[in-house]
Amino acid sequence: MRRAAGVALACLGLLLASPPLTPSAATVDRPFATSSPFNTAVPAGTRTDPASAAMVARATRTRQLHANLVAYGIPVLTATPSTPRHRVTCSMAAAWGPCPLTRQALPIPLDARPSTGDDGALVVVDPATGTIGEYWQARRSGSGWTASYGAVNDLAGSGWGGSSTGAGASRLAGVVRVREIRAGLIPHALVLQSDNVCAGTVRPPALKTDGTSRRTDCLPEGARLQLDPALDLAEVPGLTPGERTVARALQVYGGYVIDRAGTPLSASFERAPDATASSPGAVYRAAGFGWDYDGMDAVPWHRLRVLRTWQG
Repeated sequence: MRRAAGVALACLGLLLASPPLTPSAATVDRPFATSSPFNTAVPAGTRTDPASAAMVARATRTRQLHANLVAYGIPVLTATPSTPRHRVTCSMAAAWGPCPLTRQALPIPLDARPSTGDDGALVVVDPATGTIGEYWQARRSGSGWTASYGAVNDLAGSGWGGSSTGAGASRLAGVVRVREIRAGLIPHALVLQSDNVCAGTVRPPALKTDGTSRRTDCLPEGARLQLDPALDLAEVPGLTPGERTVARALQVYGGYVIDRAGTPLSASFERAPDATASSPGAVYRAAGFGWDYDGMDAVPWHRLRVLRTWQG
């Protein structure tokens, strides 16, 4: 996430609020309510945004959708009853408002390592309380932790709320998980980032934006993109197993623009436990991801489209 530059839409948060679910309905492996925009397939008969062609042409100008696997991969950890708990302070609280991380002691495992990119992202799920601690620019401070900012989200909620991403999406929402690539199935929408995110324009379900682009072909945060569902992936030459899995998820569930980034278009992946600076990890490599920021070149990304609304 880059510095947020929008006003939260409080009324939208109420619209997206989900009724409480039983603990078995939302889990670490399958987070958020079944009615969440992340867990809802793109409906049939969707309408395309009138500016879709221009927006997609700009976003896919390099013919790639980069997989953020390592430096900007998201470390997703699960707390246990014995995990140490901390009152995490926010260094940006003076500018952005009261720190949501100090309201309760939050679990952070001893072996936690934030992402090494500028975002310093870290996600810790606490199944006992049904909460998700989400940290932006997390770092150790003596025996405790601090962050530039973050959020605490509901594991059984909508997947939207707080300031751990530019659009107000949960930092866990839409992240491609290691186990999903191993299984060859991503049962949810993805989250996308772009270097051409609109300034001052917010599209539901996004709550805010950190976009700065004034171009006419900019992508609004909250925009839902879908890979053409009529595309027969079996006929696309050279697809790796990982590319096919990602492409199929984008056909069924699409992906939401949730952050400003340094690349034309990218997607968030969980950082594998065995990832290194030179390898994304064994599971990703077996699926055909050769390196961090793999562009998934074999997928015809020009076949993406921007939907008029997230419901289609």
